[in-house]
Amino acid sequence: MLDGYSTRTLACVRSWGAKGIPFAVGGETRWDMSLHSRFASEKFVYTSPKRDVDRFIEEVNNNCRKFATDFIFPTSEAAIVACSLHRKELISVPLIPSDRDIQLSFSKANTLKIAESLGIAVPKTVHIVDDTQLSEKLSLNFPVAVKSESSEVLSSSKASSSPKTAYFSSRGELEAECRSRLANGQAVLVQEFIDGYGVGISGLFKEGQPVAVVGHRRIRESNPLGGPSALAETIELDPGLLQATSALMRAIGFSGPAMAEFKIDRHTGRAYLMEINGRFWGTVLLAPAAGLDLPYLYWKMLNGLEIEPEEKRYKMGVRGRYLVGDTKCLLLSLKGKPEHWPGEFPKRWPAISGYLKSFFDAQTKDLILTRDDPRPFVARLIQDFV
Repeated sequence: MLDGYSTRTLACVRSWGAKGIPFAVGGETRWDMSLHSRFASEKFVYTSPKRDVDRFIEEVNNNCRKFATDFIFPTSEAAIVACSLHRKELISVPLIPSDRDIQLSFSKANTLKIAESLGIAVPKTVHIVDDTQLSEKLSLNFPVAVKSESSEVLSSSKASSSPKTAYFSSRGELEAECRSRLANGQAVLVQEFIDGYGVGISGLFKEGQPVAVVGHRRIRESNPLGGPSALAETIELDPGLLQATSALMRAIGFSGPAMAEFKIDRHTGRAYLMEINGRFWGTVLLAPAAGLDLPYLYWKMLNGLEIEPEEKRYKMGVRGRYLVGDTKCLLLSLKGKPEHWPGEFPKRWPAISGYLKSFFDAQTKDLILTRDDPRPFVARLIQDFV
């Protein structure tokens, strides 16, 4: 297993380790939190593909020989894309989507195009691949959101993360941001701004068919303007969103773990598809906390083992919290609403109250800091703040 810094890998380490499934887990630094789990017995450090892709592939192969592994399991987009492009050079089989699945699900533009063809609601979007298109294509009403087409861009030597989503209310700033991203080799999506909250339909899929799925909604994000989940809650699967997700996965023919991310408009209640994560997602630890052990079910799926109906059930109303992310959310909320932010923003006293109440809510569980495996939380604090 790779990407030991991520909650995605930590979920698999805890699940597979508890089940006695043998694995070695690697991280980009010795403080990557999954390496400090009590379930991680064999571990290693490797060069990040964001530093040097060739060294990354070489060191992954060296550790495959060292631990006599059959498979390589990356959970980050950067590592997945690197393993995909160097698939033939790897000495163990990478557990990653097919090249076609990656092309369709890692590109927001391709995903939205398929969704539109299926009649799934998406934000009004302009896809820009060249700065000559700026004057003729930018016809959306302000405010707008600007995103890079893909979260990770892989050059010949290394992978690099795309800038985060940005929001603009003036044409001059918008064009400058688009030109900056285009200059770095990143196609751009300009979308109408949707003021809403996130809902995820996530789980395991086999050739587009859902195997086990869970629904969750975001309550707080580490950045109130948009970012990773800080507090999320399991919810009943919405039939319409499940149908849309299933139709999209069938159209792609996707196999593996994935999440379809929707945004629910606060004013109209309408759901818009935002993107697909064609891998385990950041809040995957919430599913095991609610009784749905998706990492273990993925192992069963890979090995052709039957998944029983009771293994697919989960408890609703379980809240999963990332304390570090929730603290960041509180601090940003205390600063107050940014001057030109067009959407809803937490007010200071409700933000303080909600943050404190989560410590005493019986339905809220910290997803990294657990009684039986607390060391990953300490490692995460050291990595983030020291």
